Amino acid sequence: MKLAELLKPEYVKVGLEGKTKEDILQELADFLSLSHSGIDKKDVFKAILEREKKGSTGVGNGLAIPHGRSPRIDGMHLIVVYDPAGKDFDAYDKKPSHLFFTAIASDDYSPHEQLEVLRIIAEIYEKTDLEKSIEKVKTPQAFYELLVAKEEEIS
Repeated sequence: MKLAELLKPEYVKVGLEGKTKEDILQELADFLSLSHSGIDKKDVFKAILEREKKGSTGVGNGLAIPHGRSPRIDGMHLIVVYDPAGKDFDAYDKKPSHLFFTAIASDDYSPHEQLEVLRIIAEIYEKTDLEKSIEKVKTPQAFYELLVAKEEEIS
């Protein structure tokens, strides 16, 4: 599986308005439901909020991976948001999160495949210069192209 199989340029966004963690989760849920037709933003928000209550998905080094499962979703859906200024997302290192990979999957979606997507995200972040390269990104299209290129670097 490749991240590029789940992403399209319209699933990528630059900038977040939310101030609180809950506001950010709502904004991510809204964007996911807008970019993937047939997905209800309330379902997405509920699923990622429930997962977040189990422990922060702000993994540190500027990366957050809010995700969840819902019986009302088919398959797996992914969005990516980059916020140049960074947001407080209760990351383990207490630093702002800049890069938000948000995934929602059906209850019957393979846990192995979901973990594989999360592994790919972490590997791209850890094994490439994405963190530095992303600072030059100004548009969703440029951000998408950067992610695809960085995934190719680790393949």
